[in-house]
Amino acid sequence: MALFGRKDGRPLFGKRKETEPKKPERHELVDIPIDSMIELSDLITYEETGDTSHAFKLVIRKKYEGDSLRRYMYHIRDADEEVVIGVDHVAGTQDAYEISRWIVDDECELADPLPEFMTLYFPDPDNEDEDIAVEYSRQDIVLATLTVTDAEGEEKFDVELHEYASDDDAFMSIELCGDWLTFYTGVLITRSDIEIYPAMAPQSGNR
Repeated sequence: MALFGRKDGRPLFGKRKETEPKKPERHELVDIPIDSMIELSDLITYEETGDTSHAFKLVIRKKYEGDSLRRYMYHIRDADEEVVIGVDHVAGTQDAYEISRWIVDDECELADPLPEFMTLYFPDPDNEDEDIAVEYSRQDIVLATLTVTDAEGEEKFDVELHEYASDDDAFMSIELCGDWLTFYTGVLITRSDIEIYPAMAPQSGNR
């Protein structure tokens, strides 16, 4: 007599093998939806606002993809200012990321080739009549595909990233798109300095 549910000793109702591999779950720092709220509590935010944390709305997402490069630059705004949060995948790891806080320091057309060393001047918080000079040296030049997403949709561009660093661990990334330069200056922050409240995806109509 055959065993119940078996034929020739094999189960009749065994689980069907999955023919397609499961997609990995999206990391919380990757592809954050437009209109999400991002709350910052890093030291710079504290010094600028006087609050222990401050919330911004995500308005533009930039994704850079190149050899050994996967980077997101999230442009977030409140009523008074725009800040950029950078998320860089650490090469050679599955889901390790570095997080940075940037500002758009300048935007201009390319005139001369970018030099190996650049000096930028920042206001001295202790003396409004003086500036602080910071020298940056170029560390790398990376070719990448840039995907820009905002409320209107997305566009793709070929870009060249010039990566600079200073002796005191400040960073500058210059995005060259065609003849247009965007200067980002920033520093590293920690995962505990950022809280993400993802925007809900729009609901499709009932069928």
